[in-house]
Amino acid sequence: MGRAKKKTPESGKGTVLGGAIGSELYRHVIDSLTSGVIALDKDGIIITANRAACVHLNADAATLRPGKRLETIPYAEQFVDVMRHMISTREPMTRHEIMLTQEDGSRKEIGLSASLLGGKDEFAGVIFLFTDMTERRRLERTAELNRQLASIGELTAGVVHELRSPLTVLSGTTQLLLRKLDSNDPCRRLAENMYRETLKLEKLISQFLGFAKPFELEVALCRPESVAARAVELCGLRAQNKGVALHQSCAPDLPEIQADADKAAQALANILNNAIDAVSEGGETALRVYRDGDVIVFEISDNGPGIHLGPDEDLFTPFLTKKKDGTGLGLAIVHRIVIAHRGSVSYSNRIEGGAQFDVRLPIERAAPTNAVGGGTD
Repeated sequence: MGRAKKKTPESGKGTVLGGAIGSELYRHVIDSLTSGVIALDKDGIIITANRAACVHLNADAATLRPGKRLETIPYAEQFVDVMRHMISTREPMTRHEIMLTQEDGSRKEIGLSASLLGGKDEFAGVIFLFTDMTERRRLERTAELNRQLASIGELTAGVVHELRSPLTVLSGTTQLLLRKLDSNDPCRRLAENMYRETLKLEKLISQFLGFAKPFELEVALCRPESVAARAVELCGLRAQNKGVALHQSCAPDLPEIQADADKAAQALANILNNAIDAVSEGGETALRVYRDGDVIVFEISDNGPGIHLGPDEDLFTPFLTKKKDGTGLGLAIVHRIVIAHRGSVSYSNRIEGGAQFDVRLPIERAAPTNAVGGGTD
């Protein structure tokens, strides 16, 4: 009779990892990943999903539990499309990006790779490895936007300055012509139209020059309530003329912030004016101010039609406007003012309808940066 084989530490270790402890270690490893992991069988039924997958998809563990079909997961339609594509082609997918629309209307940019379980010949399912790219893409777009703004500012300053002189002559000549024409003269209407258009051009040129001209923020301690009140004051007549309700509310005991009060109020007024223009007569806009950690949030909302953009459109891009007579500079100016304060500004659609902008200014502020300003959209 042969002697029993003596277990070595290595063989014992292998046996343990292959059992319950090995399963626990596997679970611990995938739950420690910051990237989302979802494994599906060939019928699209979930085999396993880690904690990061729940976070990235705004789902709880019960929603992504084993045995559930991927098609039943809210807002995961594009994952289903990728899965079906891989099942039909039996090809892995790398460096693919999809856009998920959340319940509140916001969009989340997901970068994913997908591999075949079992390979082509013994295809058993798909495993997704994905991460939330939203913040990274936002920073990339912000950097690109700042580069574009710098280039546009240099170009605009030169071109617009050359236009201002002949336009001033044209405006003055038209005013003299109007003084000489009788009210019944058929040419008077043409002259009036010409004068109105020159006024529009003068306003546009002022906005361009204000946008292109660098400025230094005049920073001082100021109360957020005062900044909000000034912004509402700047927009009050516009709201009144259109029959739009303009509400303002501030949380109690807000700390002072270090900011350029005039520029900050101008940025808020630009957003409020857009909100007033977006809603119908009898509509509502609101400015709410509150503290969130180490920042003061100026939340501007309306009950208008909301924001509708193309896949690659950003409201802060210069000259992008959804308004018939807009210049597309108002929100670009807002962005520059807020960034100069080391703050941030974002927008989204509200669940109950309408749009919302959040301007976040830090309570403790670093040294100011150069920016551009002036005008509204």
